[in-house]
Amino acid sequence: MTSWTPKLTNVQGTDGTTSDGEFVDANGVVTFTAMIVARKETNSASDAGFGLTLPVPAKVTGARTVFQLSLDGRSADHGVWTGEAQIYAGSDGKSIDRLRVTGTSNGAAVQNITHLYGDAEGVTDAEIITVSGSYIRA
Repeated sequence: MTSWTPKLTNVQGTDGTTSDGEFVDANGVVTFTAMIVARKETNSASDAGFGLTLPVPAKVTGARTVFQLSLDGRSADHGVWTGEAQIYAGSDGKSIDRLRVTGTSNGAAVQNITHLYGDAEGVTDAEIITVSGSYIRA
């Protein structure tokens, strides 16, 4: 496995997160796991929410590529949410376009992740986002 440092995209101001990632690039397929830890309060630059850099650009196939996502709210949100990370069909393949989790009002609906508490409002153990999956290398 190869280490890499994933970064959130579409961040407003300072990115208050730290990250760690590992990936394997073999036979044209990239398999990865990325972990983002909120250390300071972080907001997205728009209601589209955060995206995430990839270790190796993905081949854009004309179809969306979807990965598994988990958001552990720890002491910030007091819960764990499942979700998805998507590369859109029209993307350049350099990053994941959207990070989304199930909403609190309708468990079947997903919403863009637009805010991470980090250390805001007295939080001591803030959110952890984990994204994992495989895709075809560009």
